[in-house]
Amino acid sequence: MRPQLQRIIAWHPVLTDHQAHTYLELSRQSGLPVIVQVARFEDETRRAQGWTDTRVVGIERQLIPAWGFIPHGLLRLLENRDQIHVFGSAFEDPRMMLLLWSASLLRIEFYIISEPYSPVSFGYFGDQAAWRERLKTWLRPHLYRAYVLALRRGLRGIFTISRLAAQQYAAAGMPKQRLFPFGYFVPSEVPAPVPVKAVPAIPGYVRLAFVGSLIGIKGLPTLLAATRRAIKSGANLQLDVYGPGNPQVFGRDDDRIRYGGRIPFGQTQHRLLNYDLLVLPSHYDGWGVVVNEALCAGVPVLCSDQVGARVLVETFGAGLVFPRGDEEALADILLALTREPLALQSMKAACPAAAAAIQPSRAAAYMLRVLSAAEAHRALIPSPWYLPSE
Repeated sequence: MRPQLQRIIAWHPVLTDHQAHTYLELSRQSGLPVIVQVARFEDETRRAQGWTDTRVVGIERQLIPAWGFIPHGLLRLLENRDQIHVFGSAFEDPRMMLLLWSASLLRIEFYIISEPYSPVSFGYFGDQAAWRERLKTWLRPHLYRAYVLALRRGLRGIFTISRLAAQQYAAAGMPKQRLFPFGYFVPSEVPAPVPVKAVPAIPGYVRLAFVGSLIGIKGLPTLLAATRRAIKSGANLQLDVYGPGNPQVFGRDDDRIRYGGRIPFGQTQHRLLNYDLLVLPSHYDGWGVVVNEALCAGVPVLCSDQVGARVLVETFGAGLVFPRGDEEALADILLALTREPLALQSMKAACPAAAAAIQPSRAAAYMLRVLSAAEAHRALIPSPWYLPSE
């Protein structure tokens, strides 16, 4: 890092575990404090979905006051104008967007960590009015072109969460040499001191798990239909569905397809240890941290081609990808895996290498290399999670 650098300033609407662990490692590896400016400590919508405040200690969070948000933020920018700034989920909060634009005008060195915008007409956190979501779907590409036009001059780079994010920002006019393939990262959890109680298993059956909110964008109807189709064709399958929401919306089933309730925050890896496969059939998922959690638990993943974390599945061979909404394709995969146990074992054997690569320490090391490199060399730094051609 350059000699005058004393700290790294991060800006987030709210700090969650899948960002905080990476910042903690970034601080440890750089030897610099990472100070996170947040608009709020918790998010009510995410809390309703089972999220809790970050469990990471060692990262200083400073709450930007609701009254005087912009003057306070501008003062912090000016006080730290010679430091590196990283904005996460900046377009989620209009006030953060103003600070982002201010950083550009002040010629501050800043980067963005960004998911893609959703190309489908589903609500991010719930099943909102269809007309509103269709309007947002139409507007998003135009808004992002405007963002890039406003910020391009000062923005040093974007850590893109998924291939789709890189494609969208390139299409919006961001030079490809300033796009750095990234993701979300959580550490492997140590075994629970008390074994997590699992839903009773049927001996000899392939056990599937779905973990996510019971809302349309997560694609649960595709998984249910595919599982029923595969079972009808003779597949020995058992599916357990976990997550907040109303399971009655998706119909009742027998002991082959069950609803297991919510998994307490921080216990997903422990619960997944009891399963053979995680299935994430989302119509859109900017990343899908549950994919990380499954791989860290040694569980292969079947996910749709609209899940950002599909890159982990494909790069490491720790699962398979199917077209979103294609229940027939998913059913065929499920049926084949019950009849070809060696294929399932091969995917499971690939999980440890994937888990080692997706630890926050690896993410921080990559980020630090980008932040430390000369501008001409940043684009040459290979991402540990994407294929060389990406």
